[in-house]
Amino acid sequence: MAGIKIKYTKTERARQKKILKVSERMLPLFEAMEKSLMATINTIAERIEEIREQIERNRKAAEPWTAVMNDSWVNMDEFISVNKIITKAVDVAGVRVQQYERVDFNVTLPREETPLWVDDAIELMQEQLQLLAEIECLLEQIDLLEEELLDVRARVKLFENRRIPNAKMAIRKIGQKLQDDERLTIATAKVVKTSKKEGAGL
Repeated sequence: MAGIKIKYTKTERARQKKILKVSERMLPLFEAMEKSLMATINTIAERIEEIREQIERNRKAAEPWTAVMNDSWVNMDEFISVNKIITKAVDVAGVRVQQYERVDFNVTLPREETPLWVDDAIELMQEQLQLLAEIECLLEQIDLLEEELLDVRARVKLFENRRIPNAKMAIRKIGQKLQDDERLTIATAKVVKTSKKEGAGL
């Protein structure tokens, strides 16, 4: 509480007690929010890893015919492209984020002269692009949740390191000063009373 002036009054002591009570009630709530945010971020990170593993499995499964696709005259961009990624706003651990729903594709059906593997390639690309779109949404969620986590941690530190200790110290100092003032008042009253008695005796 260096540099903070304290008013040594009963009113100020009551105010500091109120601050302490509110702070001690709020601290566990912010600590619970911190834990919830951390757990949610970890869960999302695990989901991202699962999706990346699925993407890799799909890639390996398609290796036998992707070499043919690379050497072919066929341009896959003519058959499939992403129109937009569909998301919806949801609350995750108290934070408003966009949740992945689906990908809206523009798909052109292959012509008769198009190689048969193009159908499989379109299907694979759809799945891979959907998985990548989901990862993108999840990474954005993590960014928003980490921002909120930083804010919550700052509040926890504020209560732990400043508000609660400062309020306790202020209450103690004000209490000591009020006790000292009370003792001084009683002592002064006794001196005055004694002086009056001595004066009356004369």
